[in-house]
Amino acid sequence: MGKLIQCSSRIAKKPYYFRVTNTNVYSIEEVCYYIYNNIDIMQEEFFNHSFAIWLREELGMEDTARKMENLVNGHNSLKDIVVTLCCSCDYYEEREVHGLIKVMDEIQNFPVRKKQKIKADNYLRCNLYEKALEEYGNILKSDNMLAADGSEYGLIYHNMGVAYAGLGDFNKAADYFSQAYKKGKDKESAREYIYCLLLNEDSEKYGLVCSQFDITEEERDIIKKDFDEIDKLNASSKAVGKISRLRETLKSGYLEEYYNKVEDYIKCWKNEYREQISV
Repeated sequence: MGKLIQCSSRIAKKPYYFRVTNTNVYSIEEVCYYIYNNIDIMQEEFFNHSFAIWLREELGMEDTARKMENLVNGHNSLKDIVVTLCCSCDYYEEREVHGLIKVMDEIQNFPVRKKQKIKADNYLRCNLYEKALEEYGNILKSDNMLAADGSEYGLIYHNMGVAYAGLGDFNKAADYFSQAYKKGKDKESAREYIYCLLLNEDSEKYGLVCSQFDITEEERDIIKKDFDEIDKLNASSKAVGKISRLRETLKSGYLEEYYNKVEDYIKCWKNEYREQISV
């Protein structure tokens, strides 16, 4: 957690994992501390049936686990969930819990599209790309965007580009980064667009876009240098190394070993994908 927390309750042997911030928690006190310090990104779906099971099996909190199951089944508000958890131990005083409620009320009064974007951004942050794209798409289709300016559109298009890049679809990613720059005029979107063109080895479009987007020669050199450095790092990564060794296994004629490893890798990738779409 990054801070010494005094725990008077049971410590879990197996931690609960919050994907959105890559954080493990081992006690109800750590759960409360995590909520308190990340309240701006909290969502109801962070606390699902698996969380209730963890409370019961790892912390022995039968009563709280049952309350959580009822809250999840009843689609109760985040406020109900947070208050239930924070009142299940004495880590925070009553005034601090009331302060937390006040912050949640303020967030609840955000414009609808801002709350939707927070949700989409959270999905993107934990690499749930398809979920993020679905949420961003819903935002763009909603009437709430009628009052949005170019910079708001630019941020959404940019993040959709990031999501498509994460899925390996660099053509679509390039399209969204292009739209992001045209709407928001943010040079970061232009740079990401150019990175996608380099990944697609589209040298003809690369030169044209650099001219259209007013990318200076100095900026081009920096972008190309950064791209080459990242490309070298990627070439020496464990993931690429695994595929290279797999090719060598095939070339050496060890067909059974090759197909077994291919099957294992595919299973692993399928499981990763299922995790992405199951949240």
